[in-house]
Amino acid sequence: MNLDGYILAFDLDGTLVDSAPDIIAALNKVLREQGVKPYHLDDARPLIGRGAMELLRRAFALAGAPMPAEQEKPLLNRLLELYEQHINDLSKPYDGMIAALDTLETAGARFAICTNKHNYLAVELVNKLGLSHRFGSIKGADVVPHKKPAAGHLRACIDEMHGDMSKVIMIGDSETDFLTAKAADVPCILFTHGYSERPLAELNADALLDHFHDLPAAVQACIK
Repeated sequence: MNLDGYILAFDLDGTLVDSAPDIIAALNKVLREQGVKPYHLDDARPLIGRGAMELLRRAFALAGAPMPAEQEKPLLNRLLELYEQHINDLSKPYDGMIAALDTLETAGARFAICTNKHNYLAVELVNKLGLSHRFGSIKGADVVPHKKPAAGHLRACIDEMHGDMSKVIMIGDSETDFLTAKAADVPCILFTHGYSERPLAELNADALLDHFHDLPAAVQACIK
């Protein structure tokens, strides 16, 4: 397998790292402080993929207690504060991820992270998990003009690495990642272990994977 020149752009939460336990723990603290019933982890997982503000808005709305507009910024700041304090208490890379990246890197691939997480939190999480050296670009939603599913978010990562969009594969876990790939006209590989609201089988991704050990073969199939 020769992946020279290829950049694999990964989503972060739900794709590379199972971060839901720490994200939802912070969310539930905010909800309790506001007198709103907290969520079970499994019920809240699908709410994660669109960024922190959307997570808050949807969590409150689904609980039947929509946030007043004037509360959005203070509650967002509180959520981010709580989350940063415990950003890697329970979060961990998915099984087989390190080995898959080793295989792909040996074949010549480079890696980026394209995430709707706040950029400083994405960088901090990746750093605390000891993965920073793996990625040539990490761009969160707040450092680009338009976040995923806008193609420009992905292109910003690739431009930073002086890459070629014709040699990019988007790898994620949700409809947002699929739509990003479609907008950028690049192949898309989706993992079923993530936080998608929409059933992934409804999407026309190039591959649906249950485990990272299948990723190298899926990448190879995308470049044929």
